[in-house]
Amino acid sequence: MSADEKRARELSYRYLAIRPRSKAEVVRYLGGKGFTEDIVSAVILTLEGYGYLDDAKFASGWARQLVGTKGLSRRAVGYELRRKGISEINADAAVEGLSDDETGSDDEVALRVARKKAESLAGLETEKARRRLVSYLQRRGFSYGVISGALRALNKE
Repeated sequence: MSADEKRARELSYRYLAIRPRSKAEVVRYLGGKGFTEDIVSAVILTLEGYGYLDDAKFASGWARQLVGTKGLSRRAVGYELRRKGISEINADAAVEGLSDDETGSDDEVALRVARKKAESLAGLETEKARRRLVSYLQRRGFSYGVISGALRALNKE
């Protein structure tokens, strides 16, 4: 093993210690550090061999986190996974693997996010607050139908 490969491995271990990463993220990171494609490929193979890089596992965990903490819709989760370099197959499998029991349906997630956001909009006039809430939910990837249902549920509360 060359000194460059050893350095690339060490940097990869530190990078992965911060949080799990996709294969594409590690490739971009090492490429940005100036390592050759051969060294990057060798390090990727080593990391995959140790089980430190597994895009399917990463996608599944990241999807749950995005729904749970950021309140994103399943459509937005798929987009974010693909943005991280996850293949369409792994991204779709991760989104389909999200169970309603674990994360809630899009309707439940949208209502939960809407309730929280509505608290911060309480001082605004009704129409202005509604527009801001709709925009906020749209940016989270929810369809108009889901947003409408969340607004109706909030109005009943």
